[in-house]
Amino acid sequence: MKKLNIKTVVFAGVLVAMNLVLARVLAINIGSTLRITVSATPIYLAGFWFGPIIGGICGGLSDLLGCLIQGYAPNPFILVSSVLTGVLPGIFKHYVFHDKMNTWKIAVVVIIHSLVGSLGFTTVGLHIYYGTPWVVLYSTRVIQTIALATANIILVSIMHQSVLTNMVTRTFVTQNAGK
Repeated sequence: MKKLNIKTVVFAGVLVAMNLVLARVLAINIGSTLRITVSATPIYLAGFWFGPIIGGICGGLSDLLGCLIQGYAPNPFILVSSVLTGVLPGIFKHYVFHDKMNTWKIAVVVIIHSLVGSLGFTTVGLHIYYGTPWVVLYSTRVIQTIALATANIILVSIMHQSVLTNMVTRTFVTQNAGK
């Protein structure tokens, strides 16, 4: 594992804070099982920029802190989905795509996470937590997942292909590689 420096920890903390603001302040809640938000975008970026370990930690911390802020107990299934939001980009970027990213590859990662995380682990967690029937959950969550996956593909692609990625790579990745 690469040695962590204070800059990486602080930048990862900023991404967690961005997730919390997007998920808890700028989200649109529709009932108890639907939330319209692009809060996954900073966590996807954490995985792409810093790898699966830091990405997964960012995703997990975001979920745990969000539960604490809103005053409810963490759901282990939703926590797994949140961790995967940061882990999958790091794994796919490094091991599957060999650090060559474009919009289509970002779309693959987001779609796989949407299927496994949102429609898989999160839906199971919501079913267990609220007891909502499967038909109701899937009929609404499929539409939500398609819309949010599309939004995240666009936002992550724009951010990942911006000058910000070059800055992060120069500042954090190359500095850590020399240590």
